[in-house]
Amino acid sequence: MLTNVDFTSGKMLLRNARTLDVAGGKLLDASNVLIDGGKVVDIDAPSAPPADADVFDLGGLTLSPGLIDTHVHILSPYLTEQKGVPGMWTFKQMDRNCENTLAAGIVCVVDMLSPIKVLRRQRKKIAAGKVNGPDVMMSGGIFSCQGGYPEAINPVPKAVGALVGQPKYQPQTTDEAAKIVKYLHGLGATVIKVGYTRLSRQLVDGRSLPAISDEVLAGVCDAAHTLGLKVRVHHNWSEDMLHLVDFKIDALEHGVYDRNLLDDEIMALKNHGASVVPTLTINDSQGRFEEKLGFLRSERAKEYFEPQALEHLLWVCSTWTKFQGESYDGSFGYTRANRYCYEIEYRNTRKLFEAGVKLYAGTDCGAVVAYPGELADEILRLTSIGMTNAQAIRAATNEAAEFIGRPDLGEVAPGKTAHLAVFEGNPLEDLSALRRVRYVMKSGRLMKTSHDELPEFWQGFSVLAQN
Repeated sequence: MLTNVDFTSGKMLLRNARTLDVAGGKLLDASNVLIDGGKVVDIDAPSAPPADADVFDLGGLTLSPGLIDTHVHILSPYLTEQKGVPGMWTFKQMDRNCENTLAAGIVCVVDMLSPIKVLRRQRKKIAAGKVNGPDVMMSGGIFSCQGGYPEAINPVPKAVGALVGQPKYQPQTTDEAAKIVKYLHGLGATVIKVGYTRLSRQLVDGRSLPAISDEVLAGVCDAAHTLGLKVRVHHNWSEDMLHLVDFKIDALEHGVYDRNLLDDEIMALKNHGASVVPTLTINDSQGRFEEKLGFLRSERAKEYFEPQALEHLLWVCSTWTKFQGESYDGSFGYTRANRYCYEIEYRNTRKLFEAGVKLYAGTDCGAVVAYPGELADEILRLTSIGMTNAQAIRAATNEAAEFIGRPDLGEVAPGKTAHLAVFEGNPLEDLSALRRVRYVMKSGRLMKTSHDELPEFWQGFSVLAQN
């Protein structure tokens, strides 16, 4: 997957690079970038290296800031339901997810659900070099209520939670909510996630779901903001979006599926100031998951998944359009194989963009039907709602870095952390270049990828994207 490029010192001159200036939307030809101590020192260095520096000639390849996926589930075992104690293979799957993510040029992710103590251990393994992986920002779980979204996930027994952390928190008072927020922050949470949907995933049955109370939601927001944490809220339905703009939330995750939003509703969100992470990749993948069967049957898929995960995914994918009696009906319901609701979501996302609502790139990788490395396709999808190539790239680099609270990332510039990616081609002209990852750098450590190009996860997507 990734192989270290060995050097003798911590100082390196990357010579003959075409450096991507994401803020300016241009390539800087024939630039020489000096790295020292894990930081970018100079992007216009002399071609003659300092006496104590190693030299690596990029031969005209594109040197880019590493990409940022603002919504993932990096530790996912890719199961639609969890019964009993997870097998040891699930820990191997976590390591695979991390390395495949980094090998796609993604240097930082925001995990939006995994239990915080498991994530802390994984972060330590990455920091120690035991596992190749991106920097991991995290929510450390999700705030909801009993029976609320995600309804298929419940708190684990206290003894288990003490070891791994809770996936779901169900505070009943503002004081309890504030204590949980403080607890998560103390363990390293960088964002707070809330699940909020008052309709079941089936939608058509008209069944409502319980939701976190207004009082507790307001308390979560206040407690998070006191500690400098943003609050990002999962939502899917129009009535929920219109209710959520009454609260001090910072971002909405996913999009509205049930109907086209009206102009005044779009403006209500814009005036509120909340951002949106539309996760077009997971939305598209739920509508067309059966079209990923070719990838799941390929040899490349064996690099992405442990055998147990791959066997389960092949079954889910091959039965995706059969709606009777499958165990994952409760996990996907109305949205499964429903292309119409995702067409609605695309239209709503376009209207949000045109209105000036800030959008960021996130795939929801790990949520069964989306995989590490699909961020390149998410960036391409963002152009389908009106963004230019440069705007879509910024949604996954410098603007994403600001959004997640990592201003040291997102640009190839002096003083920035040397979390970089090297692509073949010019992504400002052709976004398929983001699929041709040659090298990845983390804090000055250069690694070579084992494949010339990322797999084609959905064989019809590249054709559709051109239309």
